[in-house]
Amino acid sequence: MGTRLYRTNQGQAMDELDALLERLGKSGFLLHAFHVDHHGPDILAAVRDYHGLADVVVLFDESTACAYRTPTGDGLDLYNPQTVYWWYGTNPIHTLRAVLTLAPPGHPDAPVTLTEAPRGYGLPRAARTPVQVRVPRWHRP
Repeated sequence: MGTRLYRTNQGQAMDELDALLERLGKSGFLLHAFHVDHHGPDILAAVRDYHGLADVVVLFDESTACAYRTPTGDGLDLYNPQTVYWWYGTNPIHTLRAVLTLAPPGHPDAPVTLTEAPRGYGLPRAARTPVQVRVPRWHRP
């Protein structure tokens, strides 16, 4: 897989990435780190559950990320969406900016049209293990 997210300092871009990741956690996203070693995760994902819908972000490396809002429920795979209400994919900074400005479900500006997910969106099963789930410290009692 690509380069690890946190192996090197990328200057201002890395500082903004850190700030956006902190905002992501404070916005109610649960973080999932895949293939973690002493250098950090190979892939970082985050999920914000809206009980019937979820916003999902997957950061593959320093240059590739995707985000989407998808239905949730029995038999639906969050990391392999078949349908989405919204999707976005580019570099991690732009992807995080986009998902953090997405209107929540029920808001007049929230996306409401369910469409087929773009091919290749999500996280392949082979890339999902091992995983560590982290609850940001500001979510702990």
